Amino acid sequence: MLATKEYEPDYVDACRSRVESQVAMFREVAQAARDHGDADVSALEGALESLEYEYFNNMLIVLEGYFVHRLSGPEGQTGRALHEVRVLARSLVENGGTVLADPATTLDPERSILGLSAGDPITLTLHQFRRVSDTFFREIQSKSSGDR
Repeated sequence: MLATKEYEPDYVDACRSRVESQVAMFREVAQAARDHGDADVSALEGALESLEYEYFNNMLIVLEGYFVHRLSGPEGQTGRALHEVRVLARSLVENGGTVLADPATTLDPERSILGLSAGDPITLTLHQFRRVSDTFFREIQSKSSGDR
């Protein structure tokens, strides 16, 4: 597939809707598990925490996958959500969940959304994923969908 400079607004909206649906599904499952009276709450919370990290790390890879063919030029300076998602997804896939130490894909923790640096483990919570995905979608809409 060729590199993409712009995405149709309907495509961006559909991707956002799928992401929001997956986030809502996670919340519902986690709440249902907590509301189940028979569970050992201490073991349950540890399991939900592990599931949350795995789930939202994978959701970040999915988010990147929806827009993987975007041109990197419009991402602008490092530390922005488009760049951050690209670096973190690559780190999850190629570096075992640790932020890559690659000069070509440097994240500036002072300017990034999550404040991660090279060598940091990536363990996204629901809240962190929401912050980065909401900003990512705003940037995709403003930089690549023609809504300029």
